[in-house]
Amino acid sequence: MANSSAVTGVTIGSAVPFVQSASVTVARTTLPTTALGDSWESNVYGVARVSGTLEVMYDKSDHATLVDQLEGATAAVTGTITWNTGETWTGSLLINDAAATATTDDLVKATISFVGTGTWTV
Repeated sequence: MANSSAVTGVTIGSAVPFVQSASVTVARTTLPTTALGDSWESNVYGVARVSGTLEVMYDKSDHATLVDQLEGATAAVTGTITWNTGETWTGSLLINDAAATATTDDLVKATISFVGTGTWTV
Protein backbone atom coordinates (compact mmCIF):
# COMPACT_ATOMS: atom_id res chain seq x y z
CA MET A 1 0.00 0.00 0.00
CA ALA A 2 1.43 3.34 -0.98
CA ASN A 3 0.16 6.75 -0.06
CA SER A 4 1.15 9.85 -1.97
CA SER A 5 -1.85 12.06 -1.25
CA ALA A 6 -1.55 15.49 0.30
CA VAL A 7 0.14 15.71 3.68
CA THR A 8 -1.05 18.09 6.36
CA GLY A 9 1.86 17.58 8.74
CA VAL A 10 5.08 15.69 9.45
CA THR A 11 7.23 15.38 12.55
CA ILE A 12 10.69 13.83 12.44
CA GLY A 13 12.04 13.57 15.95
CA SER A 14 11.80 17.13 17.25
CA ALA A 15 11.73 18.74 13.76
CA VAL A 16 8.47 19.89 12.17
CA PRO A 17 9.25 20.87 8.56
CA PHE A 18 6.74 22.07 5.96
CA VAL A 19 6.13 19.19 3.55
CA GLN A 20 5.93 19.87 -0.17
CA SER A 21 5.31 16.25 -1.08
CA ALA A 22 5.48 12.79 0.41
CA SER A 23 5.58 9.27 -0.90
CA VAL A 24 5.29 6.56 1.75
CA THR A 25 5.03 2.83 1.17
CA VAL A 26 3.88 0.10 3.53
CA ALA A 27 4.76 -3.32 2.15
CA ARG A 28 4.93 -6.91 3.32
CA THR A 29 7.39 -9.48 2.12
CA THR A 30 6.20 -12.88 0.98
CA LEU A 31 8.00 -16.09 1.77
CA PRO A 32 7.86 -19.21 -0.43
CA THR A 33 6.40 -22.36 1.11
CA THR A 34 6.27 -24.47 -2.04
CA ALA A 35 7.00 -28.14 -1.43
CA LEU A 36 9.25 -30.14 -3.72
CA GLY A 37 7.20 -31.52 -6.60
CA ASP A 38 4.33 -28.99 -6.33
CA SER A 39 3.05 -27.58 -9.63
CA TRP A 40 2.14 -24.17 -8.22
CA GLU A 41 4.06 -21.81 -6.01
CA SER A 42 2.78 -21.30 -2.44
CA ASN A 43 3.59 -18.27 -0.26
CA VAL A 44 2.86 -16.81 3.15
CA TYR A 45 3.16 -13.26 4.42
CA GLY A 46 6.40 -12.20 6.04
CA VAL A 47 7.24 -8.98 7.85
CA ALA A 48 5.87 -5.51 7.11
CA ARG A 49 8.03 -2.53 6.16
CA VAL A 50 7.53 1.24 5.95
CA SER A 51 9.73 3.46 3.80
CA GLY A 52 9.40 6.75 2.03
CA THR A 53 10.64 10.05 0.75
CA LEU A 54 9.67 13.50 1.99
CA GLU A 55 10.33 16.74 0.16
CA VAL A 56 10.40 19.42 2.83
CA MET A 57 11.09 23.12 3.30
CA TYR A 58 12.31 24.75 6.49
CA ASP A 59 14.06 27.82 7.84
CA LYS A 60 17.86 27.57 7.89
CA SER A 61 17.79 27.95 11.70
CA ASP A 62 16.10 24.50 11.84
CA HIS A 63 18.75 22.84 9.65
CA ALA A 64 20.81 21.41 12.51
CA THR A 65 17.72 19.78 14.04
CA LEU A 66 17.04 17.78 10.88
CA VAL A 67 20.68 17.07 10.00
CA ASP A 68 21.36 15.77 13.53
CA GLN A 69 18.60 13.19 13.00
CA LEU A 70 20.80 11.72 10.24
CA GLU A 71 24.44 12.52 11.04
CA GLY A 72 24.40 12.40 14.82
CA ALA A 73 21.79 9.68 15.16
CA THR A 74 22.54 6.77 17.43
CA ALA A 75 18.97 5.47 17.54
CA ALA A 76 15.69 5.74 15.67
CA VAL A 77 13.48 8.81 16.08
CA THR A 78 9.70 9.00 16.14
CA GLY A 79 8.07 9.93 12.87
CA THR A 80 4.48 11.09 12.40
CA ILE A 81 2.86 11.65 9.03
CA THR A 82 -0.63 13.14 8.92
CA TRP A 83 -2.47 12.85 5.60
CA ASN A 84 -5.26 15.11 4.36
CA THR A 85 -7.58 12.10 4.71
CA GLY A 86 -7.25 12.41 8.50
CA GLU A 87 -5.07 9.29 8.76
CA THR A 88 -1.97 9.50 10.94
CA TRP A 89 0.90 7.07 10.49
CA THR A 90 3.30 6.86 13.44
CA GLY A 91 6.38 4.83 14.24
CA SER A 92 10.13 4.81 14.64
CA LEU A 93 12.28 5.67 11.65
CA LEU A 94 15.86 5.94 10.54
CA ILE A 95 16.79 8.66 8.06
CA ASN A 96 19.04 7.02 5.49
CA ASP A 97 19.50 9.88 3.03
CA ALA A 98 19.08 13.64 3.00
CA ALA A 99 19.90 16.15 0.28
CA ALA A 100 19.47 19.87 0.97
CA THR A 101 19.44 22.91 -1.29
CA ALA A 102 19.68 26.40 0.16
CA THR A 103 18.76 29.64 -1.56
CA THR A 104 20.04 33.14 -0.83
CA ASP A 105 17.23 33.72 1.65
CA ASP A 106 16.54 31.67 4.77
CA LEU A 107 14.66 28.87 3.01
CA VAL A 108 16.14 25.37 2.76
CA LYS A 109 14.62 22.61 0.62
CA ALA A 110 15.51 19.02 1.37
CA THR A 111 14.65 15.54 0.19
CA ILE A 112 14.69 13.07 3.07
CA SER A 113 14.50 9.30 2.62
CA PHE A 114 13.68 7.05 5.55
CA VAL A 115 12.96 3.49 6.53
CA GLY A 116 10.79 2.46 9.45
CA THR A 117 12.02 0.27 12.24
CA GLY A 118 9.69 -1.72 14.44
CA THR A 119 5.92 -1.54 14.48
CA TRP A 120 4.09 1.36 12.81
CA THR A 121 0.52 2.46 13.42
CA VAL A 122 -1.00 2.84 9.96
